[in-house]
Amino acid sequence: MLKWIENGCLLAWLIIPEKEEAHIYRADGSIEIVKGFNKKLSGEKVLVGFELDLSILK
Repeated sequence: MLKWIENGCLLAWLIIPEKEEAHIYRADGSIEIVKGFNKKLSGEKVLVGFELDLSILK
């Protein structure tokens, strides 16, 4: 995922279904770990208004 960010990707999600985790990588270098598939991921400023409801992955 870091290679994607290094090459210009502004926002990347690494979703790990077995752990019910999503890792959010941002262009500023920050990485956030979201635990639990009862949440939604936002497209933030990259895809304004887009949301991925993680509960569909259960």
